Amino acid sequence: MPNLIFVYDNQLDREKIDQCLELFDPKPKQEIAYQDMGKNEFGKGDILVCLISDSQVKELIPQIIDSEAGLALLPHEELIHGQKGFGINKNMESAIDEIQSIESIEPIDLMLVNDELVLNSLVIGESLSILYGDRFNGFFEGLKNRFSQFLKLFRRVKLQKLQISFPSKEDENKDVDTAAMGILAVANCQSNAIFRRIIRDSGINDQLIHVMILAPKSLISIIRFGIQSLFFPIKENKLPRFVGYASSEEVKIKTEEDICYAIDGEEKEGNEITIKVQEKPVRILLGAQVREEEVGKGKEIQNLKTLPTGSLRDELAKGYLPWVRHATSDEFKELFKLLRENSQTTGTYLVLMVLSTMIATFGLFGDSSPVVIGAMILAPLMAPIISLSMGMLRQDSLLIKNSLVTIFWGVLLGLIFSMLITWMTPLEILNDQILARIRPNLLDLGVAVASGMAGAYAYSKEEIAKTLAGVAISVALVPPLAVAGIGLGWADWNVFFGALLLLGTNLAGIVVAAALTFLTLGFSPFRLAKKGLVISLILLAAIATPLALSFSKMVNENRIIQELSGQEIPHGLLRNVKVVNMQPLRLAVTILSEKDLKEADFEEIRTEIEDKIGKPIQLELTLGIRLGEGEKGDITNTISTDE
Repeated sequence: MPNLIFVYDNQLDREKIDQCLELFDPKPKQEIAYQDMGKNEFGKGDILVCLISDSQVKELIPQIIDSEAGLALLPHEELIHGQKGFGINKNMESAIDEIQSIESIEPIDLMLVNDELVLNSLVIGESLSILYGDRFNGFFEGLKNRFSQFLKLFRRVKLQKLQISFPSKEDENKDVDTAAMGILAVANCQSNAIFRRIIRDSGINDQLIHVMILAPKSLISIIRFGIQSLFFPIKENKLPRFVGYASSEEVKIKTEEDICYAIDGEEKEGNEITIKVQEKPVRILLGAQVREEEVGKGKEIQNLKTLPTGSLRDELAKGYLPWVRHATSDEFKELFKLLRENSQTTGTYLVLMVLSTMIATFGLFGDSSPVVIGAMILAPLMAPIISLSMGMLRQDSLLIKNSLVTIFWGVLLGLIFSMLITWMTPLEILNDQILARIRPNLLDLGVAVASGMAGAYAYSKEEIAKTLAGVAISVALVPPLAVAGIGLGWADWNVFFGALLLLGTNLAGIVVAAALTFLTLGFSPFRLAKKGLVISLILLAAIATPLALSFSKMVNENRIIQELSGQEIPHGLLRNVKVVNMQPLRLAVTILSEKDLKEADFEEIRTEIEDKIGKPIQLELTLGIRLGEGEKGDITNTISTDE
């Protein structure tokens, strides 16, 4: 049975001390006021049960470090960081029960920062706690504090240039030159809420310092992860992509200018910080939860690949953190190389344009959606359009020229081959597939803009380039090109110009949206992109004008159809309402009547419909006569009239 020695802070009220002692069963064999300890010697089997403050714990540890005595802490009102760092139970009775139930205390690592003892953690710059919701008592208190932390995510942030080295006994120092928002270091992962959620393989006596380096490349990345952690926490949280982690016996941090850091909440300044494990571990009782979870043995780890280095580090450290991440020089080099290749007019490109247009034309005549979709996937037209958007953004005349030439030859070949197929096909009917592509409106522009954004994003991210087939399907560049060729083959200028407007809508929407996406991703400074964006937006506005008129026309048609469909008029029930033409307004309507109608009734029906919508109309009327009960069938006769 361990020998419990009660050590208390005599600055506390005696009543509180007595209340604490009453909870022991049996009571400690000895009571000592901390201020009167002097040079008392303690040995193996002694456990100092201490009701003292953080500062007193730091003074006491060096006195017992060479002995084999153990230290068990109770929740003192000024034991803030000791309570957090060692996982001490906040409830006095529970903390005492934990102490009286143990047989011995295992030694644990302690951390030194510039040779100063640390009970909880070292925080350099911004703490990672802004990204994690703490546990709060009560639903409303928790919600209030989460929203408070959420608001802290939206603020200006600066990264500090740092040189971090990990001295090793076996190898040379491993240095990392980076820029970081903050660093958090602890000796025991499971005693810290943030490390506990993420790091699993650690131990209470692994002789390692555990370090997290917060190095976001944009404010959006902080906000996104903060929202997830605060409002949608999940078990087994993974380390955010912008946080580096390392565990080592020693860590050295140097900065060009003095930087603020806090040891157990006490703020200091300096440009050199050395973090290491205290040479001798100390027998300090950790909270029950920490003891249960700290089961790993620990090993040296360096996972710092996500930290910004080189030119990106210099760029991020210049000013406040941007809202979106800037592209690195390596990323830009790879993307620009790809876009230059895509802007070239190659034999493969021309062959694919011919084949995709032929497939699309046959699919359009056959009114087959699967065939048309297959043509969309095969079509290579998206690649030079994305190249054109980058050329416009960066004012690269060669890239613009090559992209325009490639697009021109692709469009020309598409028109020629779709026109040739039209001449050879004995069909001249406007089916649903063709009609769908000769009346573009603002909805088609929305599709083009979204597809342009998706295309630019997919090209900039190598890992999602496989989604380009989906982008090609969504924007459907080749089908309107094929329909324009069909219009030429028929010499039907309404079909030709309608399809050509849709093609132009897709081209303009993709170019503008892709350019804005590349700008957002940091592939061009705004001063360089201004001219190209202005030209693109003017072109887009010019195309959007007829689209807006077409969309307004579609809305009016839909309103008329909704007003008349299913309506009962004196002569019968209106069904299958279609708008044939808006100027002048021409409708095709089916009327179901229980009696045969005469020619004189048709004029009355037109008047009744005009009263419903408040406009004069031309009417194509289909008559259906409903049979009475007991007779077979619903319609006995159908006739058509054109007034």
